[in-house]
Parts: sequence; C-alpha cells; structure tokens
Amino acid sequence: MTQGYTLQELMLEMKGNTITQFISDQHGRFQERFGMNYDETVSVTLKFQNEKDSIDFYNEVKYNTHYSKDYTVSTVISDPRQLVVMGAETLYDYFGSREPNLLTISRDYGIAFDIEFIQQFSGTVFTGSVNRGELLSRQCIIEVSNVLPELALGGLVQIGRNDRDFNDLLTRCYIVKGYNL
Repeated sequence: MTQGYTLQELMLEMKGNTITQFISDQHGRFQERFGMNYDETVSVTLKFQNEKDSIDFYNEVKYNTHYSKDYTVSTVISDPRQLVVMGAETLYDYFGSREPNLLTISRDYGIAFDIEFIQQFSGTVFTGSVNRGELLSRQCIIEVSNVLPELALGGLVQIGRNDRDFNDLLTRCYIVKGYNL
C-alpha cells in the first residue's frame, strides 16, 4: 500500500516553508511548465436523492440573493437529480466556515446530497456527503506524480488556502511513481 501524506507532510518532504507559499510556488511552476492556468472558479457536482430536493436547491441558489451573488447553478440534462454549482474560488469555500454556503442551504431546508469534484488536468478527486448542514464521509485524494509533481500540486489553489482548509477536507496526498520515456 502506498503511503499517504497530509499536505503539511508532503510540503515538508518537498522542502517547502509554509503551506500558503507552497501552494503559490506550485501554482507558479504549473503555469511556467504548461503555459496555462487553472480556472479562477471551482465547479462541483451535487447529487440529490430525488428531483424535488434538486429543484428546491436549484431555486434557492438561483433566486435567493444570499447565494446568487456568489454562485451560479445549472442542471445536468442527463440526470435531473444532479446540479453543477460554480463560483467559489476554492473547493473549501463551498463548505467552509464562511456562511452562507452550500451547507447553509442543506441545514435550512433539510436537503441531503452527495458532492463530487474532479479537477481538470490533475484528476484530484473530492467526494463527500452533506446531511442537515453537516459535511460527512468526505475525502480529498491528490495523486502526485514523482515525474511531474506540478501537474497535481499546481491545482492546490483550487482546493484550499491553508493547512486548516486541507485538513477539514480530509486531504491525503499519494506519490505515484512514473517512468520517463
């Protein structure tokens, strides 16, 4: 089994100074190597148990000014029980301590849903469940290539801003051994 690291442990292993600086440095390396940037906002897919909850959640985000000023919501044509929410700068912003956020809607309306986030370029995955405003059974998995670590680590800017954010999302980093061709 591959050893997992917290972001703090990985940063120390890679000789970083602070989490904030490490995130910034890795994003800079990504931009330098690939000549592109991660999107400025993050989108998450929400999966509801039924259409009614999906519609109620959609209407709340779309028409309540507390949410509509920060978030954009769209439906998934292939499944009416799914929504895509966009607008937060980081994944943590959707579920963190600053309210109102997606947990607030769940708590206020008793709506349960599952969350899925798959990051472009890196394949970093976050999954979780929300029930009555509580973020449950969550995990964020970051697979870091030993050949091109900046591919995954450049996307840390979309996940969180500091060590607490990454710990709250139960982030684990795994080194994936690659081979030069």
